[in-house]
This record gives sequence, structure tokens and C-alpha cells, in this order.
Amino acid sequence: MKKSLLVILAAPSGTGKSTICKELIKKNKDWEFSVSVTTRIPRDGEIDGKDYTFISNADFEHNVKFGDFIEWEIVHGNKYGTPWSSVEDGISSSKIMIFDIDVKGALSIKEEYPDNTILLFIEPPGDNINEQKEALNDRLVKRGNEQELAIKHRLKRFETEMQYKEKFDHSFINKDLKKTVDNVEKLIKKEIK
Repeated sequence: MKKSLLVILAAPSGTGKSTICKELIKKNKDWEFSVSVTTRIPRDGEIDGKDYTFISNADFEHNVKFGDFIEWEIVHGNKYGTPWSSVEDGISSSKIMIFDIDVKGALSIKEEYPDNTILLFIEPPGDNINEQKEALNDRLVKRGNEQELAIKHRLKRFETEMQYKEKFDHSFINKDLKKTVDNVEKLIKKEIK
């Protein structure tokens, strides 16, 4: 029986991890995306149940109270969680599951399933933290759906998130999206064998 693999991509906001996840799923039809639960409002084009499960704060708190999440965090004022059920389904069905979650959540899942989890850290382009911060700022501004204050908060969190990089199994600098997707995909396929 083939081994299940929980592939967790984590990165500072605006680094491109969500796009990388979507490309991986598009290219590998038998891989599954783990849909996180969130209290934030959907962005343009996001589909409930496909990109995220969007719920109220009260419903989220209910799930927390009853221990429904393997991990949950407050990120940029919104709550995000990964249901135990989706992780256990992936493990019991020997699936390749792709996760798009924050750095702390990634470490929580690795702690629970060390033999089935691979942690991939995605960095913005740049030779040092200042260049990376600048690249991230440009991406967030170009995205067009962030207020100036929200961008400042995301950049503030960036340095904290970068400190987690050393705890990850692999890291990739997302300078060229296609190359990054190809490199991540190759690594996952090597892990599956």
C-alpha cells in the first residue's frame, strides 16, 4: 500500500504559495487540496468549499471548543483552521494531500504526523531580507485587494515567519513561478517513491 503524504506549503503572505498549490493540483489530478476553514470574507473568484470553507466567527469558535481542528491560528485578524477530519481522511486513504497553511500550523501537523509530513517553505525573491520584503510589498500592492495598513501588517509578520524557515524540510525561492512549481513537484514525486 502506498504511503500517504501531507505536503505542507507555508510562506509569508503574498509569496505565491496558494498559486503554487493550485498549479500542483492542476498538474496532478490524484493529489488533493486540503481545504482550510476561515472566518475571513472570500476574495474575488474564491469558491466556498474549494478554496476555503468560509464560516462565521461563532461557528469557528464552536469548532475550536469541540477540538475539530488539528491546528488553528489568527492570521491578519482572521481565523484559519485545518480540520482533523481532512487530515485523517488523507492518512487513511493513502492520499497525497497539499496544504496551504501558516508556519505554526505546519509545525503542528508535522508534530502529529512526523512520518507522513513534508514541510516546504516558500520565500519571495531577493538576496536578503530587505530585498525580499520589497518584492513582497510589490506583489501585495499589485494584488490590488489589500489596504495600505493591511500590507504593513503583512510585512511586519513577514520577519517573524521567516524565522521559521530553518524548521522546514526544504525551502524554495519563488522568483519564477513555473520553475518553482516544477521544483516542488519533482521533490514531492521523489518523496512518494
